[in-house]
Amino acid sequence: MKSNRSQIDAAIAAIGRGQNAVILLYGPDVAQSRAIADQMNRFPEIEKIEISGAVLKNDPAILTDEAAAISLFSAARYLRVEASGDEILAALQLLIDIPAINNSVIIVTGNLKRESKLLKLALADKKILACASYLPEGENANRLVMALGEEKGLRIRPDVAQKLAIYAENNRALLVSEIEKYALYLNSDKNNPQELTHEVISLIGADNNEGNLARLTGIFFSKNTALLEQELASLSDVGIEPILLIRVLLRRALLLADLAGLLSKGLSIQKVIESAGRKIFWKEKGEIAKALSLWRIHQINQLITFLVSLECQIKQGKMIGAFYVEQQLLLLISRLS
Repeated sequence: MKSNRSQIDAAIAAIGRGQNAVILLYGPDVAQSRAIADQMNRFPEIEKIEISGAVLKNDPAILTDEAAAISLFSAARYLRVEASGDEILAALQLLIDIPAINNSVIIVTGNLKRESKLLKLALADKKILACASYLPEGENANRLVMALGEEKGLRIRPDVAQKLAIYAENNRALLVSEIEKYALYLNSDKNNPQELTHEVISLIGADNNEGNLARLTGIFFSKNTALLEQELASLSDVGIEPILLIRVLLRRALLLADLAGLLSKGLSIQKVIESAGRKIFWKEKGEIAKALSLWRIHQINQLITFLVSLECQIKQGKMIGAFYVEQQLLLLISRLS
């Protein structure tokens, strides 16, 4: 059933009060969808069970089993699913066929086309609350930047907010990462607010590393282990934050997952690239086409699960440094090559 943000917020609040719900969060702004799902962090007493789309593709019944199960160790729990799209169709179909669930299900996925079977199923069933997240534009984007900054104790003028929004192409994940970096640099928080200026952005902004990250992304998805090792060593010298590296790679992986889904329908790589339109920067078309020829959909799903896990560990405050992330990325590429 098509739902708006207010309905989703109300459903999450209801989960915190002991009710159950099945929520599908999709759309081009995956970071916003994740932020909505992260509202469940307000209820630490509710245990979170994480399941990847790749796991459900191989065994669709897991979702139904877990949703119907009764926990022996916690008063309540919910399932958080990270998926790339229609690979969880069978799992969701099984879920809506059972009369009742004991644990809520929150699914986060990327943009779904109108012809997506998963989207059609979710919109047609009243048991599922389906909400799309779109990238903010214009004044909405500026207000988002200012609101994100306020959470970290940063006072951001509209002109500064506009500069950040334009740089990040309104990508919430990149905006959050940048704002966190500025807050750390200025030692700001709600009890110690600081103003973010153009001068600070020029000094430590991510655009100083844009070329480095773009080059690394191309090398990573080319599966060239030797070049990747050299590039990671160079980035280590520059001092790029691990969370920014993870999010840049995750953004490309989610794009490849969408495109690989079209390949599975029989389209050629060239047709898939053309159909993506503005989603692909013209300078990156060649390397994305190469990546599509090298990566199978199950490998992309493995990568997405891996990157999401790393990001979650960092958000939870676990001591994961740049060296650990770099070594894990090298091991993953060696295994998938």
